[in-house]
Amino acid sequence: MMNSRLNHLLEEYADLERGVQGLISAQCRETCELCTARCCRADICEEALDSPFLQTLHGHTELESDRCGFLTEYGCSLEIGRPPVCYEFFCEEILESQPDELHRDVLRILGRLPAFAGEQAHGKTHLVEIMQEDRLEKLNFQTLEKRLHQSFRMLEIIRTFYIEGTLPEDACKTLRQIPVSAGA
Repeated sequence: MMNSRLNHLLEEYADLERGVQGLISAQCRETCELCTARCCRADICEEALDSPFLQTLHGHTELESDRCGFLTEYGCSLEIGRPPVCYEFFCEEILESQPDELHRDVLRILGRLPAFAGEQAHGKTHLVEIMQEDRLEKLNFQTLEKRLHQSFRMLEIIRTFYIEGTLPEDACKTLRQIPVSAGA
């Protein structure tokens, strides 16, 4: 039986993932729909099975395919519970399709939100790197709740940026909490 704080964390993290997915999909869909390369790999997808936190979110016990993991002809079959790297990776074509460097940086920050939200879950260990299910009951909930709150704030800033096309200085300052590099 999971404690209520862990249940709440699962719900909040799932909501964050859905929000990030929706915005990434809107920014990348055209490029990804035309792509014939497969950026998804089974070894990355195995992280979603190895992590008790991610597995609790998605509920799968095995990969869809040994070669492509959870990738199907319609995209990833995991609605939630994807490894953070799935959101962080952007191929050159996606990055080049962005109108300018600001859009590339905002997209990179958007992709980092799930990873950012799970940092320092148990000491220096990331939430998805905790491999013993019983340790999920002993998470640093206060830190995780704070990071989730920050992540949702950044998600709203990014959503507004995509709607309005501008990023006020106070919003830039908030987003700078997640550093990005040109190679990321």
